[in-house]
Amino acid sequence: MLSGGERTRLAMIKLLLEPVNLLILDEPTNHLDMKTKDILKQALVDFDGTIIVVSHDRDFLDGLITKVYEFGNQKVTEHLEDIYGFLAIKKMENLREIERKN
Repeated sequence: MLSGGERTRLAMIKLLLEPVNLLILDEPTNHLDMKTKDILKQALVDFDGTIIVVSHDRDFLDGLITKVYEFGNQKVTEHLEDIYGFLAIKKMENLREIERKN
């Protein structure tokens, strides 16, 4: 019987052991403690492929992403900034504000 966090960690370990060049992660930091988040982030930084990640955890995204795709108003907008650059352009303090504006 594994907890939600233990199941997530096990799934991440299994995923990172497979030879792949594309990762799609949806809220990967849910149920993870700080140490595990740091380990996951470092593994993703070291990953030699493409990562598509959906997350509201801006500290996790900081230093990990190089572009932001904004989905809203029936269109997709590409932003060639890191997460804090994107937030500055949007004049927002956190990612949850996007949901309120759309």
